[in-house]
Amino acid sequence: MTVLDIPPLAVTNASSDPEWGDVPIGQGTYRRSPSQRLPLDPRTAKAIRRYRRLVPWALPVNLTALVVFCIAIYRDDLPLAIQLAGIGMYMTTTLGWHRVVAGLPPQRPRRLRSGDLRIPEVPIEVAEQWIARNPGVTATDEPMPHPHSRRYYARWSIGLVTAAIVLVVVLANDGREDLILFWQLASVLFVAGLVMALRTLPPVHGKPKYTLLG
Repeated sequence: MTVLDIPPLAVTNASSDPEWGDVPIGQGTYRRSPSQRLPLDPRTAKAIRRYRRLVPWALPVNLTALVVFCIAIYRDDLPLAIQLAGIGMYMTTTLGWHRVVAGLPPQRPRRLRSGDLRIPEVPIEVAEQWIARNPGVTATDEPMPHPHSRRYYARWSIGLVTAAIVLVVVLANDGREDLILFWQLASVLFVAGLVMALRTLPPVHGKPKYTLLG
């Protein structure tokens, strides 16, 4: 899509005085994703610049907060004030980090398994100009397909649910008091398995939202 004739209208709100920004392609969070340069409204462009600046720190920041939380919970010799501070740091990081790096618009491009690049929820007047300038581009109101096949999600669902069940059986029969983190892990695995199972269903049709396809 680098050779396309992109009209100077923001793909977010169709404003005629856009700022150009590099919008990450795909759904990756912790890795530096490839990007597509697109016209954006100033607020979204600023948020994307903040996102690209901070997202490489997401993994180390969240891992550090998790380590501090574990130390605060399982070190009984620490003063209560330090334990509470560690727990507070973890909760603040977990709840607040998403707000810090928020900024990717619904119009984030995604690469399909077919090789096509789709930009969802583009204003219809913007989509019409893209199509007029680029004969190879089309618009559709079909919902965005899932990134992977149904078989992919089914396999992950079965694997995660099975792992959760096995872990619960082991914890229940090992004859000792296990760390609560293991029980929490079993719950996380089971819920993740259910989420993967839901992803095997086709995307739900809602209110038509035009998507550029090229």
